Amino acid sequence: MCFLKLGARDKYSFGTRQHRKLFPHYHPPNLFGNKFLPLRGSPHIGPGCYIPEDSYGLAYNLSRIPTSVKGYALGARTAVRFKPINKDVTPYPGMYQRVSPQKEQHKQSFAPFNVLVPRFTSYSEDIYCPGPGTYNPEMKPLPKIAWPMRFGSPDWAQVPCLQKRTFKTELSTDKDFRKHRNRVAYLSLFYS
Repeated sequence: MCFLKLGARDKYSFGTRQHRKLFPHYHPPNLFGNKFLPLRGSPHIGPGCYIPEDSYGLAYNLSRIPTSVKGYALGARTAVRFKPINKDVTPYPGMYQRVSPQKEQHKQSFAPFNVLVPRFTSYSEDIYCPGPGTYNPEMKPLPKIAWPMRFGSPDWAQVPCLQKRTFKTELSTDKDFRKHRNRVAYLSLFYS
């Protein structure tokens, strides 16, 4: 008695991956299944089936419901019973395939090593790539500011700086002093 068979009814638990009969391919035996017919055959073959989401969608089928001209009931649709089909937008036989694969230029995603390198390199004759004889090795470079150093960091005991205060914020006089100190160090390179 505990093991009764429930018949041929399918039971699907939530989240299952079993094959279910869903609407676009199967239809229920009620008004919904009679009004909006499901897909039959191959949906992408034949005239008028080039955009399957439009011709089998709910909005497309709702626009094709026949309406009444008279409008007997409250809120009834009073329009042309069957809307005429616009024949200007129906594709002709040359429009079936919108994109021609012959016209597409495919970019190669991967090339073997050293294939895309030009065969002969062109040498530029500008000042950024100097050759022999274009520069003077005895010419000294421009001088740079160098603070008195001690083990790779400036020796702050020899660099002029303001006295420490208990007030930690920076004043405008501190900024002016730092600008003046750097300017004096720069000018001392040329005028010593």
